[in-house]
This record gives sequence, structure tokens and C-alpha cells, in this order.
Amino acid sequence: MRANSEPHVIKRNEVNNLSIGLLFFLLTVFPAASYSGAVTIEAIYADVPGTGFNDTSGLTEEERAMLGDNGNNASTLGQARRNAFEHAAGLLEQRLPGSNTIRVDVSFRFFEDEATVARAYTGKAISFGPEELLHIGYPPALAEKIAGRALIDESVPHLVVAFSRSLEFYYGFYGEAPPFSIDFVGIAVHEIIHGLGFHSSLEEDGSFPSATLNVTGETQSFSLDVPEWQRIYDVQMYSEEDREFIVDLEPRERERAITSDTGLLWGGTARPGEENSCSYGQRMAELKSAGIAPDGKPRLHAPPTFEEGSSITHVHTDTEDIMEYLYPYPADMDLSLAMLRDMGWEINDEGFPPSCVLTGISVTPTSGLVTTEGGGTAAFQVKLESEPISDVIIPLRSSDPSEGTADTRALEFTPDDWEVSKTVTVTGMNDGDEDGARRYAIVLERVRSRDRFYHGFDPDDVSLTNRDNDPEPGVPSPDSASPPGEEAGLGGLGCAIAAEEQVQDTSRGGMPVQLLLAALLIFAIPWRSLRTQKRHLIRADFLSG
Repeated sequence: MRANSEPHVIKRNEVNNLSIGLLFFLLTVFPAASYSGAVTIEAIYADVPGTGFNDTSGLTEEERAMLGDNGNNASTLGQARRNAFEHAAGLLEQRLPGSNTIRVDVSFRFFEDEATVARAYTGKAISFGPEELLHIGYPPALAEKIAGRALIDESVPHLVVAFSRSLEFYYGFYGEAPPFSIDFVGIAVHEIIHGLGFHSSLEEDGSFPSATLNVTGETQSFSLDVPEWQRIYDVQMYSEEDREFIVDLEPRERERAITSDTGLLWGGTARPGEENSCSYGQRMAELKSAGIAPDGKPRLHAPPTFEEGSSITHVHTDTEDIMEYLYPYPADMDLSLAMLRDMGWEINDEGFPPSCVLTGISVTPTSGLVTTEGGGTAAFQVKLESEPISDVIIPLRSSDPSEGTADTRALEFTPDDWEVSKTVTVTGMNDGDEDGARRYAIVLERVRSRDRFYHGFDPDDVSLTNRDNDPEPGVPSPDSASPPGEEAGLGGLGCAIAAEEQVQDTSRGGMPVQLLLAALLIFAIPWRSLRTQKRHLIRADFLSG
């Protein structure tokens, strides 16, 4: 059974200033509210009375005791199945923030291939957004999550999950399944994740199918027939051999990529059309020891022989994850959830990889610092802009150690202290030469880290000036300056300051300073003479009076 939905959505309208302001308000205020709860996964039990989830067969005392010890307190087979499915749904609800409801039609049925354990289906894919992206289909639940509103009728399920009536399942919440039994909770989580978007539209021959998409917008809805469409999952896949996303390849190249054993990777481009996005799937994969490519991309299950329902739409078996081909117990769903996040889902941050904000290292200040040959120091701060998943080491060196050196050869940040700024103190060196003020830099070398988003990052360098303490011949040192109050040239201390400024400005062109001094001398002499004449006139008036 495949869930269908009524045509819904899209038309882009002219946007005025008022609507822009309203859009900004909605994006900044309401998304914050969505984190206040979790999505609700609502089970719609579609079995006829007496079968599947509605089976009233009683459990033996031994079965009830075993299931009860593992969290499932049920007295009938149908109740045990319902409890197990709702427990599986709860595991996902804890990780998906929001307020929308995901309706799942669930049942037990016979499959033509008796080896089939379970299957998941979604309703018609929904498309929305810019016209150039209308060929990309989203599963209904994800489309509603991104749009922030209902897009299909409330009577229609977002996805359908069917379990085999020919196989034996274990319905405990915890523990290992008995021999010859299949863990039902793990399978249920696995299939729901498929319905949330972990599924490809690629055909066995590497082609994309034609389809009718439900296109949705604010004022109208319509159906769109497209000759070649892709799921949001498809646009993330990357061919290791071709070094291209598979949507950019020809069908024969795609066919080779999806049957390349370990050559198909999760590229993690996030939402299509967005630049500078980073992949949560790749960050989570770096925390795992197996199943990833050298550059950190998760490997997808692409066996030499195409397997319908399994090829492409699973993580490679070495990853030991819920979406692994062999369906392990969902003790670790993080990689799959990270990849769902790349598709557009929101995942709560508890135990999740660091934020995918753009990698950055701030250095403050990067110029204007002064040291002196007498041992005068200057300092600057270094801080990471986002949390790394591994230690970040920034080597430092001086461009001219004879002028100044830093108090450390490297800065090290860890995931535990990454938010704390680190201070680097630079001390001026005495070279014994009368070389005036000299410029140099503290060079921050490229980063070394196992976090590939930081590894190789090149932070800004810091420029400094080291002042000389050896005066040039003929220039009096500060110790030989006349005491304040005694006239020397233009008058005591003022002359000493002017002389010091002249020495500092020599490297930038001292002629303007010399002209200023000459002008002051020209005007100072008449002004002093005028003041003397005025005093004499005042004294004469006083005596004559």
C-alpha cells in the first residue's frame, strides 16, 4: 500500500517591505518555540481485527515474564507489538524537536519475497521552493516540517510501514533477541527513518524516474509532471571515483557508482541551493572508527549487485549504525540522525555533534601592537568560533626572533575549553643595534586537527613594532633631557617630547615634523617679543598713574 495525498501547494508572490519584516519575525520567533517539545509519531494500526497489531492471542507465562523483564508489559501478542512499536517511535521522538505530528500507517502482511523483513513507503513526494528546485521531492513529513504547516490531508498518513507475518520477532525493549528472532524495535526505528527521508529514487540502471509531484505554496496547489526527479536524499550522494555528486553524472556513471561496493559516499550538501553548508553526517562519521572514507564522508551500502530496497538507502555495514544493512539494535542512531539533519530535519543537541556553524578562528588585535627592546610586552587573544570534535592545535612562530618572541610555540584548544580565549604574550628583544623601530609578526601557522573542518585552517597573523632603546648618534636620550621648568630650545619638557616624536616618525617621513618645528620657532619669537612689550607698557601706565 502506498499512501497518497491530495495535490497541495506553490506559487511565489511579490514580497513587499511589510512581508519581509513579518517573515523575519516568523523566522526568528517561531522556530525557537518549536524546540519546546518533540514531534509526535502517531501510529495508525491498519490490521483487521484479530491479526497483526490487533492480534488478541494470549502470551504464555514464560513469554510475559521474558518481555516484562525487558520493559514490555503485555498479555496479548497484539498488545506486545503495539507497545514495541510505540517504544520505537518514542526513541525517535526524543531526538526530533518540534510540534508537528507524523502519522504512520502500520500493519503486518505477507510479502512475495519471504526473506523481506519489513518495508516502508511514503506518500507522493512534495516539492516546493524556487522553480529550479521543483524536481526535488521531499517526503511529506519532512516537507511539513520545513514549511511549518500541514501540506497533506489529516486523514492521510505520512508514511506506511509493513512488517512480515512470516517471520518471528522479539518485542522486548531491551536485551538481545533470542536465536532465530528479529529485534522488532530496531526494525521499527529503521523503517520510520526510511519514511523520514532516508530513501533514494534511483533506478537499478542509474536513471532517475519520471513522477508526478505535489507542488505546494502559499496560495495554490497543483500537480507537476517531471521527466526526471530526485528525492532530497539523492542530492546528497557523492561518487568517490568520479569526485562528483551523483546527480551530476550520466546514468551509466551513476549505475557504476551505486554498485561500487564502497565507492558511494554521503556528500552532505545540506539543503540544495544553500552555500557554505556543512554536513552533520560527516561530523558524526568522524567520531566513528569504521565505515568512513579518508575525508570523513560516511560510506553508503552499494554492493556489486544491486539489492532492491537495501542498496544506496543504508549506511555501509562497517558503521554499526541503525541504518546499517544488517539492522542492529538502535543503541546508536546518531549517524542516521545526522544525515537526516543534512536533509532538513532538526535534531536536538543532546549528545549530538557540535554545531555546524562555519569554522573560524578570531585573532584580536591583529595590528597596532608595540614591544620594546627593553623587554616591553604586548598581548593578543585567540578564540575558536565553533566547537570542534577533536583537539585543535595552532603553531606559532616569530617572523624575526631577534625583535620579538611569543610566550608559547603553539595554542591548543579542546572540545571542553574551546569557548575560552587564549592569550599570547609577545616580548620585545634587544638586538644591540641602533636600528630604530622595527616591524615583525607573530605568524599563526595552519591548524592541525582531526576535525577536518578545522584542519588546515589558516588564522590571521599579528603584526607588531619593536621600539629601539639605542638612540641614534646626536639625539639625546630621555635620561639627558632637561628637567621640567627649565628652558631648553622651546622650553623644557615640550622640546624633549617633540624630539622623541621626531625620532619615532623618521621611518614614516620626518620632513612634516621638521617644518612644524620651524613654524613654531618663527611664531614663538615675535609672540615672546610682543608679550615683553605689553608688560613694559602696563608697567609704565601704572607708574604714570
